[in-house]
Amino acid sequence: MKTAHVIGVVGGSGGVGASVLTAAIAVRAAQADLRPVCLDGDRLGGGLDVTLGIEQEPGVRWPDLASVRGRLDGSELLRCLPSVDDVSVISFDRRRDVKLEAGTVEEVLRALSTAVDLVVVDLPRPDHEVFAALAPAVDAIVLLAGSGIGDLAGASAIAEHLVRGCPDVRLCLRRPDRGSATVVMLGVIGAVLLLTISGLVLASAVLASHRARAAADLAALAASGMLMRGEPASAACAAGAQIAAVNHARLQQCIASATEVRLSVAVTAGVTGVGVATARSRAGPGSSSG
Repeated sequence: MKTAHVIGVVGGSGGVGASVLTAAIAVRAAQADLRPVCLDGDRLGGGLDVTLGIEQEPGVRWPDLASVRGRLDGSELLRCLPSVDDVSVISFDRRRDVKLEAGTVEEVLRALSTAVDLVVVDLPRPDHEVFAALAPAVDAIVLLAGSGIGDLAGASAIAEHLVRGCPDVRLCLRRPDRGSATVVMLGVIGAVLLLTISGLVLASAVLASHRARAAADLAALAASGMLMRGEPASAACAAGAQIAAVNHARLQQCIASATEVRLSVAVTAGVTGVGVATARSRAGPGSSSG
């Protein structure tokens, strides 16, 4: 029995365009003469039918399948789904909210996998029960993230959960200030712009480095302030350690004189195995931090 390749798409944070990328991958597959179907896994999202512009088209949605029991015929179900340009979609209905059982989601995915070449799933976040139902059948997950520090932090937090559900996780970075057209283009050229999980490791290292430098500067300024008030070197270093801890860093070394503080801090990266980022800074009358 033929079984489709299943690709999941997850947004590292809200608003990065995971639904658009899901639809774009399916559209590109149809243009390559494959038969794709999109599955909407985000119950409270806008809906993949809206993304594809077919929200007014008749056809089966998730609420119609909520009470289904037993085996489904994948080819028959596919014929009942709304579609556009050879891309079929099963979406939630904004007028009929329904909570799906895991068994229903698993059976729909199994059935459709026998009738198409590619299933592209707009996955919810890993803490959602629908993710747990879909993840075991997914061959690869694309983690879509923005390129800002906050975006990378969100992607770093979610990545390890994704890897536990699927060993093949790929990072797709969305370039800033280009709008949804950039996301569509990323989907059109597909694998060319999909970075492996090593890209996420790099992003985590960069984020840890930024945090270490910021924590070191703030800690040095705090320690210097204590010296300027006439406090002893031990009090200055203690203040630096406290500020470093508030900024998710730990003080490694602190050398304080009457007029200057030199210190170093360490920040552990968010992804396991990346290691520790360190940074040095100094502050005091007549010196600049950095």
